[in-house]
Amino acid sequence: MSTLLLQLSLLSLLTSLVLNPTSALVITMVEGHSVHRIASRFRSQLVGRKFAASSPNFRFTEGAAAIDGRVLSRVEAVGKNLFAFFKNDGGDIAEEEEIVIHVHFGMSGAWAVFNAPIEEEPEVKPTTRLRLEEIAPAASNGSKYIAHLSAMTVQHGDLSLYSIKKESLGEDPLRSDANINLLFEKIRKSKKSIGQLVMDQSFFCGPGNIYRAEILFLAGVYPTTQGMELDRASFDKIWNASVKLLRRGYDTGSILTVDADLDPEVVARGERRYIYNKSTCARCGGRVSSWVMSGRTCYACESGNCQLKVKKLQSAPTAAEATVDTTTAKGKKASTKHQAKKQHVPFISHCAPIIFQQRLEQSGAEQLTISEIRSVMEQIIQVNNSNDTALPPKGARKSVHVEALNKLLSKKDKVRTIEAVTLSEPLPPPLISAEDAAREKAISGENRAVEHVAELSSEQAIKAISVTPLPSVAARRKRAENHGMEAGRKRRSYMSQERDTDGSSNKRRSKRKLNYDK
Repeated sequence: MSTLLLQLSLLSLLTSLVLNPTSALVITMVEGHSVHRIASRFRSQLVGRKFAASSPNFRFTEGAAAIDGRVLSRVEAVGKNLFAFFKNDGGDIAEEEEIVIHVHFGMSGAWAVFNAPIEEEPEVKPTTRLRLEEIAPAASNGSKYIAHLSAMTVQHGDLSLYSIKKESLGEDPLRSDANINLLFEKIRKSKKSIGQLVMDQSFFCGPGNIYRAEILFLAGVYPTTQGMELDRASFDKIWNASVKLLRRGYDTGSILTVDADLDPEVVARGERRYIYNKSTCARCGGRVSSWVMSGRTCYACESGNCQLKVKKLQSAPTAAEATVDTTTAKGKKASTKHQAKKQHVPFISHCAPIIFQQRLEQSGAEQLTISEIRSVMEQIIQVNNSNDTALPPKGARKSVHVEALNKLLSKKDKVRTIEAVTLSEPLPPPLISAEDAAREKAISGENRAVEHVAELSSEQAIKAISVTPLPSVAARRKRAENHGMEAGRKRRSYMSQERDTDGSSNKRRSKRKLNYDK
């Protein structure tokens, strides 16, 4: 029966794509994790290749002419913005002669790559602003890459276009050069709510409306909390949740925010998100309220356990900040109590590469693992062309490694800072391909109004979802479901024993320790 329903679901989706591929596929904002996925694909397939450029809809003719016959030298993703750098076909050309293409995909963008002749290039569409065709060497035997770009914003210029635009953007949770201390200081000076700031690309660069709801939920912070009232511990939770969720989106190609370690039962139910576009919280079952904040719908769990309010902002959002949905806020009473905030104690995390930098800055080398300490030391020695042999033996104790790293970092006149070492370090390739991501969305019944795969054309997406999922993908999904159900049984057993001990499920819930960076 389930197989029949799956086939009917795929048939319905395929029909809608064929009849109206644009509206079915490209109707939502391309979030930061998707832009980083495109950058990763370009680095592996297109960087270092020479291209002929044209503008099929004549809306980027000048820019296409500027990069025609040039080599794609590098790609940078900053939040929802993609920057492609083109240089002349020669290694001795000065850096300032590079041409930069800035792309903001908007609500309906995509940059699809076709491997000809293995893949058939589809016809360009009225929205195709740039077409790239590889000028392949004779030895390639006709094999070449072709790319079609459709986006809201496409502009070109010199390197100042990149530097000026990047300077105006905030901190990207997926970039290793993110300055989290600077971001915290900016937030502490702002009277805007944290719900507004997470969506403000000059503060948090990359998250969109879905991520805003889920990041603040996982961080346990109510959206109307003012930036100036946010303490460092709460900010760290928000930042760590941002890094974790966007990295998961990058790896999987989907916005999946439910944590299998924290909430295995929620995962086993097939939930993809906690509160976004929901009437009840997927974790606690409490009421989810919604209101308009700066033109976008904001969500929050009102149970009092998942997202706590600070005393000063117990009332509904002001008219200047948000319009409250009266159907959900009717009869609501403001509580006068909230949990006392405690000083955040950093812990060793293995979530994303950027986190070790944060721990090093805040708490010193003691908060790094031995392998992380050695990695930092090796990078510093290599970057500075140092002959320093102070790297301890691999079998040395952690205290020896900590002392060695502190000694190396103290040589400020000889060693660059850790920020310089990790500047713009590219992410590793995603774990899930674009085709598998599109397939997974179709199988799960994900509404196309939520998210589309910006790495694929409509033709590529149709082909991807018409193929039965690879056995490895199905096996991974089945293992995840089994893991979720087994963990759920263990959690229920533990909760039953604890209830017998103290007789209070509310007390247990309020004390649950959430590991946001596991």
